[in-house]
Amino acid sequence: MDVLLVAAVFFVVLVVFSLFGRNNKTAELDDEIRNLREWIIVVTSNSLPDRVIKGALGNVTGISATSASTDRGFRKAEKEALADIMRQGIQLGANAIVDLKMSTGSYEQQGSKWIVAKVVYYGTAVKV
Repeated sequence: MDVLLVAAVFFVVLVVFSLFGRNNKTAELDDEIRNLREWIIVVTSNSLPDRVIKGALGNVTGISATSASTDRGFRKAEKEALADIMRQGIQLGANAIVDLKMSTGSYEQQGSKWIVAKVVYYGTAVKV
C-alpha cells in the first residue's frame, strides 16, 4: 500500500511540474510576441489602413516547433509559428507582414492513434 501511495504522489508531482513548464513556455511566447509587435505589424489583409507599402521584401513562413494533439498544444503551436514568422520578417528588414494566412498539416503520429498538427503561418514581408 505504501508503494502505491508513493507512486501516486510521484505521478501527481510529475503532472504538476509538466503543466507549469508548459504554462511558462506559453507565457514566454506571449511576451515575445508582445515585444515583436513593437517592431512589426501583422495583418491578414493585403494592405494597411493609412499606410503605403513601399516594397515587398519576400515571402515569409513561420512553422511551429510543437506537434499539437490537444487544444492547449495547438494554441502553443500557433504562438510558436506566429513568433517565428515575425522574427523572419524582422530579419528581412520588414516592418509589416501582410496577407497573413494560417495552414495546419494534420497527420497520425507513428504508432499512435492521436492526430497531431503542425501550424504554419505564411505571408509577405513588406516595408511601409
